[in-house]
Amino acid sequence: MIKINNIKFEEKFTEVNIRHRIYEEKNYITLIINTEIYPALYKENVVTGAIEAKIDIEGISSLDELQDKNYTGDIGSITVSINNDGVWEHNSYDNFKLEIKSRSNRKLKFKLTAEDLEVSTTGTIVSIYTTSTSREKLLKEFNLDDFYDKPIIREIGNNKIYKYFTKE
Repeated sequence: MIKINNIKFEEKFTEVNIRHRIYEEKNYITLIINTEIYPALYKENVVTGAIEAKIDIEGISSLDELQDKNYTGDIGSITVSINNDGVWEHNSYDNFKLEIKSRSNRKLKFKLTAEDLEVSTTGTIVSIYTTSTSREKLLKEFNLDDFYDKPIIREIGNNKIYKYFTKE
């Protein structure tokens, strides 16, 4: 269920990607949740859009640890982009709540709430990637049992990005 300004919208899809990094000797992940909504007619206008949430979490070292967790406050950012009859409107939130209820294989059930926003759904975990650590460091810091062994490796400048996709 998706509610924006107390108006319900039908979800097109929700996917979750994970970015891993080590900063000042601490292990961080960022959950990047992308949700798109189907076009709907509201007050004679066609409304469609997307929601992107980036949530920074410290100390998670496996997908199994993403269950029965609550995060509140200034934990990242949410951007809601709505196309209202051809005109884009954007709203951002820095203070919000994320309740992760459960995980089953690639599915993550959660509820995201902010001032005028509620997203209660199940998203598909697509991948984990790292931009600031080597493959060897990632393997030491994060359990990759839920991911395929072969990553996609991209080089940007002197850095390598390792991206692992979740198994079915």
